[in-house]
Amino acid sequence: MPQDVNLKEMKTVEAMQSITDNTQILGYDGASNKYGLISVGKINQTQWCGCRWRKDSLTTVGEPCGSLPKIERMAELFGLGGYLVRNDHSRRKLSPSNHNEFADGGTALLDGRMGHYQWGSGVTIYYAFWEDDTYLYEAVDTKPIPGQLNYKIPIFSRSCAGYATIDRTNDILVSYINTAAQYRGGNNDAAKDSLYNSQLGMPATNIAVPTAATYARNNGALWFANERVAFAITAILKRIYFHNRSIQAAYNATLTADGLHQGGTGDGCSQPSNWEGDWGNYPFIPLSAGVDNGDMTGTFSVNIDDKGTTRAITGIPSFIGLKNDYKYLGCIEEDTLLQCNSDKSQSVYIDNNIDGHTFDVSTVNGKVFVGTTPPKDEKGWIGIKKLNLGNLCNFPLEVGTTATTGYGDSYYNPAATSGLRGASRLGAAGSGDRAGSVCLNGYYAPSGASAYYGVALCEFKEAFSTEPSLAS
Repeated sequence: MPQDVNLKEMKTVEAMQSITDNTQILGYDGASNKYGLISVGKINQTQWCGCRWRKDSLTTVGEPCGSLPKIERMAELFGLGGYLVRNDHSRRKLSPSNHNEFADGGTALLDGRMGHYQWGSGVTIYYAFWEDDTYLYEAVDTKPIPGQLNYKIPIFSRSCAGYATIDRTNDILVSYINTAAQYRGGNNDAAKDSLYNSQLGMPATNIAVPTAATYARNNGALWFANERVAFAITAILKRIYFHNRSIQAAYNATLTADGLHQGGTGDGCSQPSNWEGDWGNYPFIPLSAGVDNGDMTGTFSVNIDDKGTTRAITGIPSFIGLKNDYKYLGCIEEDTLLQCNSDKSQSVYIDNNIDGHTFDVSTVNGKVFVGTTPPKDEKGWIGIKKLNLGNLCNFPLEVGTTATTGYGDSYYNPAATSGLRGASRLGAAGSGDRAGSVCLNGYYAPSGASAYYGVALCEFKEAFSTEPSLAS
């Protein structure tokens, strides 16, 4: 501070007994000869960032807490956005303004010559949740959160276009933007190549996820298909970023007084005029959609040929560059198994070790039981009131809300009394308000395949466990 500043008037100001990252201090900019207030968090950043929700309220909107500057700078803090990732997990960050370019300059080729077109993090993320008498808290940071059980999520990524396709020549699951027949999407129907509903350049669908997982491993170690932790941490980051449990809330471009985002990324993409009849429920949005939008947050549109008519598909969501990842194609997780019980609930089983081993979907033997969903007398959808947050495995613990309360998403219970089911996430384009980042459809077999079920290619830079550790 310059010597000519008169500090006499400050002598009566009481000393602060404690500070947080949101505490403001007086600063001086010599270049402009101006004084101003600076958040401690922008200098020191000692505190985690998160959100809390009142336990006596079902509103989807929470209250940002911890370091608000860290929430404001979440993309920078965690290195979130688009990447090109090679099979050895080396990666280069793409430009935040256009994914056809690298962040450090130069042209980025998304067709497979430079790696997989992925979205994810650039640093390890630590996540914790806890409760007090009034609130449920969720928090993330680049270091363990003191006094809480922490989940460590290594550097990760998932298909930046929302979904992946298949190298049909070599049986490899890939995240490429490539219209060659070798990477034909959908169910690999060559007869459509010259038609309006061509699947060239589209996501692959109608493939059993255990098969897709095998194709993902053909890239090398620690490559996955629809990996549950990659889905769970994405949902966590969204909830904190928007301080909202419903990602389907309308996008709101106006920032809060603290400079934070609010709302969500909308209720998902619109559809062709006759998706089931004309398209057979196969993909209709190309993987290239939104590439030139970079790491944008919001919604965008793309024009398609809809049986000879140019049609705008609107409301396509983008979260810091992750595009169209819900309410377009459903995704059955490769490493979660549901067992239907006699009381018409579903028990949830996982493996805690994320190390690339094969997850056998034919049995619960040898797997970790993490909880049970509520029973339902009649099969059908119901809103999620309380979510299991442990072990990075989202499933409902309490149900009975609407699309605008609780988590905004829904759970489909088949009301079956026996049998195994897969954990289907995200929702298809025809799902209405039942889709979203934590919705769960417990109807399909673990190896089920459908025209409107796709796969996301996921990877982690190192093996890890979803057992939490207490940080001192």
